[in-house]
Amino acid sequence: MSISPVPPAADSIPYGSDDLGTEELSTAGYAQSEYLIRGTAAGRAFAVRALLRYPVDPNTASGVAIVEPMHYAGGRSVWPVARREIIRSGHAWAEISCQPSAERILKEYDPARYREIQIFDGARTDAPAEADIGGDPDAARTLAEVRRESEAFRRRWFESAVQAPEIIQQFISALRDDAFGIGGADTVILSGLSQTGGLIRNFAEKHHATLSSGTPVVDGYLPMCSGGDAIGDLDVPVIELLAESEMEELRNANLLPGQVRGYSHRREDSDAFRLYEVAGMSHAESRDAPVRNDQPLDIDQRWSLFPSTHVVATVLRSLVNWIRFGTTPPPSRLFELDHDQLLRRDEHGNAVGGLRTAHLDAPTTSVTVISGAGPSWLHGRETPFSAEKLIALYGDEATYREQVRASLAQSVADGYYLEEDAEEYLADASWPGIPRQSAL
Repeated sequence: MSISPVPPAADSIPYGSDDLGTEELSTAGYAQSEYLIRGTAAGRAFAVRALLRYPVDPNTASGVAIVEPMHYAGGRSVWPVARREIIRSGHAWAEISCQPSAERILKEYDPARYREIQIFDGARTDAPAEADIGGDPDAARTLAEVRRESEAFRRRWFESAVQAPEIIQQFISALRDDAFGIGGADTVILSGLSQTGGLIRNFAEKHHATLSSGTPVVDGYLPMCSGGDAIGDLDVPVIELLAESEMEELRNANLLPGQVRGYSHRREDSDAFRLYEVAGMSHAESRDAPVRNDQPLDIDQRWSLFPSTHVVATVLRSLVNWIRFGTTPPPSRLFELDHDQLLRRDEHGNAVGGLRTAHLDAPTTSVTVISGAGPSWLHGRETPFSAEKLIALYGDEATYREQVRASLAQSVADGYYLEEDAEEYLADASWPGIPRQSAL
């Protein structure tokens, strides 16, 4: 395998340079570098792009690297929700473009910069493109059709990414050996969210053992918002995080595909596994950034302010401490089900059980985790309670804030929230008023 920096150019910037939070990198003491990696995987040559973000001063680096594959549709799905914990903890982060769709996406973005990208597509059958199977508001489509298309699409991206396991393994080995000059990594976590969550689940189940020679290729796994049959125990820790929006009953109601099938993803806790189903959490977060599309909200609604980054930060830190220090994470948290095996809901319409936050335990809104079958299905929306309902629940805003404080304190004590994030959430906690953001 050979590694060469992608040289900076006045008229060209790396794909992903406008990611949420990249404007904070310099002031946080972080650098970003881009590399072209050439090698052989599955018996064929490849040339892929790697994007790295890491502390400039190696003395501030934690030695932990979070690695995620580039999403099938482009983009870095883990970075937006994990970036805060990554930066404040001094972790390195890296994206590796190991799926064949990356060749098309990168070359369309900048043909000159990425002209050498080459990834073999091993798919044996045709299947619908991702845009054809999700977010379709056409009510004429049946659930059976959505299911068939979803399963065909899922099979296709597993088949197509035949080189991905070996590319990931070789890239992680290079990270450990400090081939990129960022100080190396003694702890590597492989994470993915949505489609890439499914990709790393597949890697963990089918390739972790075979690609490890004496020492595990990956020190821990963090699949998020994906799903599938329960992951068996490995010789490294696995924490799975599933947003409420991934539950099959909600996807079915909106004619949306998904990777969860019933509750087959559930299993008992072990010395190497935890599962957190998160009440009120959507597929994509909208607390930190505007939702950019033309789908309107009802006049009495706003985009969800659910603290997804806080939940991910807690889970990521738990996984790091489990790997490095053997600190056992708190028990799994699962949704409560009714006699029809559907999610139980409280008087506000919010889910009962699962991993809890003050957002639902001291609520000021009813939360809808999937915004219909339109272009913003992956974002949640909220309907703020009326002034009369707030007064009936809390009496006044000071009492509301005390309930928020108590909920956060309990979550911190139980290991389901980080103290620094609890302080931030409490500082922002107020009765619903003017939305913090709007659709752009």
